[in-house]
Amino acid sequence: MKKNLFMTVAAAALLLSGCDYNDKYFDWLDEATVPTDVKTLEYKLETADYATISSNSSNVAIAKAAGVSAQLTAVKTNMYLTDVINAETYIPAFLAAKWYTADDGSSVKVTYQKMEGVPAYVTALNATSTYKVSNTDYATVWGSSSSNKFFTPTVKASAYIPTFLKTAYPSAQAGATVAVDYNQSEKEPSGSVIGLNETVDAYLTTSSTKAELAGWLNITTTGTYFWNGKNFSSNGYIQASAYKHTAGPLETYMISPSVSVKSGMKLSFSACYGNYTAAGGTLSVLVSENFSGETAEAVTAATWKDVTSNFTIEIPTGTYGTLTKAGEADLSSYAGKNVRIAFKYTGDGTTGATTTIQVDNIVVKSEGAGGTDVYAATTALYAFDGTKWAPYSANANAYMMTKADFTLLNSTYDNFSTTMNPDVYLPLFLSKKYLLIEGTVVTPVYKFYNSTTKVTTVRADEYTYTGGAWVKNNGIVTVTDQFVRNAGKWTYNPSVVITLTAGKNLPDVSKYYQAITDAVKAEKGSQYVTSYGNNDYYYGGSAYQNNFDFRPSAWKAQTTEYANMTDEQLTALMYQRLPEAFIYALKAIHSDAVPVAGVDVTYTFNFVVYDGTNNTNYTIVYKVTGVGEFTYVEGSLAKK
Repeated sequence: MKKNLFMTVAAAALLLSGCDYNDKYFDWLDEATVPTDVKTLEYKLETADYATISSNSSNVAIAKAAGVSAQLTAVKTNMYLTDVINAETYIPAFLAAKWYTADDGSSVKVTYQKMEGVPAYVTALNATSTYKVSNTDYATVWGSSSSNKFFTPTVKASAYIPTFLKTAYPSAQAGATVAVDYNQSEKEPSGSVIGLNETVDAYLTTSSTKAELAGWLNITTTGTYFWNGKNFSSNGYIQASAYKHTAGPLETYMISPSVSVKSGMKLSFSACYGNYTAAGGTLSVLVSENFSGETAEAVTAATWKDVTSNFTIEIPTGTYGTLTKAGEADLSSYAGKNVRIAFKYTGDGTTGATTTIQVDNIVVKSEGAGGTDVYAATTALYAFDGTKWAPYSANANAYMMTKADFTLLNSTYDNFSTTMNPDVYLPLFLSKKYLLIEGTVVTPVYKFYNSTTKVTTVRADEYTYTGGAWVKNNGIVTVTDQFVRNAGKWTYNPSVVITLTAGKNLPDVSKYYQAITDAVKAEKGSQYVTSYGNNDYYYGGSAYQNNFDFRPSAWKAQTTEYANMTDEQLTALMYQRLPEAFIYALKAIHSDAVPVAGVDVTYTFNFVVYDGTNNTNYTIVYKVTGVGEFTYVEGSLAKK
């Protein structure tokens, strides 16, 4: 036994003494160490895998050092990754444990769930405050003696609510949103008589350098500008300004249709200043009993009473103020008569009297008795843009739910609650409210009452109609990332292999060749591009055949530039230019590609070159060197 032990140790010593012995007696050793387990896999994380990632000792150490241990633990129950517990950092250890025999060169495309968060606009809407128009507010609308506690088609909520919110939220930041509760009547108060109601709806969605409203006259007596028809946040209004009016003085009139005045009627309108300057740009409000005609001379010939002193337009703190009620003028002295009302703008572009003036909601009416009208509670969403409050318009998908909407769900309330789960009832509501069209996106904004805390808040959830159902966007998306094993370690690597199959009618392939041809036309010249616009002969890319056309005869037929070159010289030029061609396609189609620290992120193309006789398969590789930037890997262009 002792002898055998000695011989074994001696042999071991000899074995370790140098490579000569190995080379002589173990020449198979180097061959045996050549990697043989190179994997190319696609794998989707299963429920148990999230628990494995969460408890992996290497991951636990990484998370502890980063101070995110709790977030790593949560992966087990959440069954998704996040920007904090991300795939790039925490999946490599999982792969190393799962495929511990894999050799360098292995790659795995891992599909997993990731919480990316809901869209930013939804997050912002979830911070919405609530405001209820008070009796005091209604008194400022109708007067302290009125019992009216509602808005009407002529006394528009949007004309008054911005002022209420400005007072209630003096420190509001841009982007703030408020859900406003108020009462809305679909008719005027009992006994009310309307002589004029101009809401400028003609310009809800369009604009005009000369406003045209039914029955109104837009007449300029001095200068070349007119009252404009404008819109903002789905609201139409008229606007006058001498800004950039280089012709000097400007005097322009917007004159109403004839108004039959009844006892108790008052004139009111909403107005605001824009780009205010103390040098001027003023509004005058005039009333005439004898205006007749449609010319500047008719304006001058008429007798006008100035009632401007009844109105006040607030000077804005920012660029533009808010269209709010400017006041009212009693027209009782005109009872039984017909009058025309003029909004006269006076400015001067050469002296700086260029303040812009906006006017809307022009009403002549008597208030009526009130107190007996039927009205309904409703809710509207308002937003602050840093200067003024206006109806919310930042995202067209957002919809503020009102009490009427809850009646569709057989609820007498105007909110969801802990006992009326919005996740259960919102899909039902959306199915009743909207057409069931695949891909439709709606974001209901609603009030939620917590029966435990007794607090009502505002929430917003984004839903998409897909696969025959309304599906809530909970921020979780399915992601596939690639990982490769190199130098004994698994590393995130978003490298891409793109195979461009030759042949016609392959849109996913032809888009690459078309991008090349488009770039040639824009940067090299249209002389290289065929009349069909889908083939160029600067690089030879064909979006029709989906290959590179390297026929010298075709190149020479396209342009005389190649006429003095031999076919061999021209073919050499083709291959010299080829590496540059795909860079244009990559920049156009993969502009979101980004480099990864410590990893060579590459895009590999497999493609076909046609020389007039044969189709030859080639490969070429590009490295991502910046965001949307690519560099040809020298020597990578080769036949397959």
